[in-house]
Amino acid sequence: VLREHFRCMPEIIEFSNRYFYAPSGKGLYPLKQYSENRLEPLKTVPCPNGYVDGLYQNISNKIEAESIANTIAELIKDERYKGKTFGIIALQGNKQAALIESSLLKKIGEAEFHKRKIVCGNSASFQGDERDIIFLSLITAHNHNRTALVKPEDERRFNVAASRAKEQVWLFHSVQLEDLSNTNDLRYKLLDHFLNYKPKTV
Repeated sequence: VLREHFRCMPEIIEFSNRYFYAPSGKGLYPLKQYSENRLEPLKTVPCPNGYVDGLYQNISNKIEAESIANTIAELIKDERYKGKTFGIIALQGNKQAALIESSLLKKIGEAEFHKRKIVCGNSASFQGDERDIIFLSLITAHNHNRTALVKPEDERRFNVAASRAKEQVWLFHSVQLEDLSNTNDLRYKLLDHFLNYKPKTV
């Protein structure tokens, strides 16, 4: 088993390491080299007014979708993101990705969309793929009658989603940790990682 990991910044791959690799004794060793002026690896964007529409595979969160599209529209004008590739992953269902893509195309146009190699999808859309920057939509919100995501297939989805970015991941969320009562829920674990990650001290 390949234990050395070269793709992601250490802060990014640590989520997968902690929950999916290390417990089985197959922890990864992040070896990606980086400079002092690197991008901040983990970014969160709270969307307190977010709400969900639809059920199951058709669930969506318009506020998060708009926030992601607006953020990307700003970043493409930022010199630090010049030439960077982008990917967007909705962490539940299939409708959210289409909503984000539609909004994003209106804001930045097809030429920029293709230039940045943007793909809007779910984790399966990125299996074996990577981007410089990944944007994650947690989707769940206060009006969502949710069940905890704890199944092996949920673990596979979150593992792939959380490990596609080389340099930076943005997590857009409409809930806070205290709103997620089940600490085994992968949504809780992911949000906790982004909000409370501390580098390991040697």
